[in-house]
Amino acid sequence: MSKLIDLTGQRFGRLVVLEKADSDKSGNTMWKCRCDCGTIKKVNSSKLRSGETKSCGCLRKETTAKINKGNKSRITHGMSRTRLYRAWGNMKHRCSPSCPLKCYDSYYGRGIRVCDEWKDFAAFADWALKNGYTDELTIDRIDNDGNYEPGNCRWVTREVQDNNRSNSRYITYKGKTLTVTQWAREIGTSVSNLRKHLKRGKTLQGIMKERGL
Repeated sequence: MSKLIDLTGQRFGRLVVLEKADSDKSGNTMWKCRCDCGTIKKVNSSKLRSGETKSCGCLRKETTAKINKGNKSRITHGMSRTRLYRAWGNMKHRCSPSCPLKCYDSYYGRGIRVCDEWKDFAAFADWALKNGYTDELTIDRIDNDGNYEPGNCRWVTREVQDNNRSNSRYITYKGKTLTVTQWAREIGTSVSNLRKHLKRGKTLQGIMKERGL
């Protein structure tokens, strides 16, 4: 049996853990928490630590109210100028037959589609906000050959997404294999600058020597 991790005093989203509560009927560890709105709520330990539960429910209510102003099918949610809405629009555009030729072969031409559920922005936004969306992250398909759908997507940093792409370039130097993005960080330069030097015919070894690395 694993040792209990004391979460007292820790913050998870809008929740601050006050004390351990009685376990639920299934034997799951529960914690008594105070939400920023003042509500006291018992929350499952695993849901706190995973980030699945971030408030007493007020966060979801606020989001739902913002998204759905009376009619879920209409774009009256006040989010049409947000980054999340743009991410949704770009995702759909990439997977449409009208996608520009430069991305057609990578998405629509390969059979990549957006699931029926996510063709509705409200449903997509609800999933995004429950699964860690922030303005610093981008949507990423876990299986690069799979569709945009809840079971195959996550929110990640740009670097993680770049590394997950099927066309990521890997370079091995001194027994270490990394993507161009990762090597750029190792060297201390921008990805675009490193790509430019490599495109001009320079080797990673030569670039390292020039920088005294």
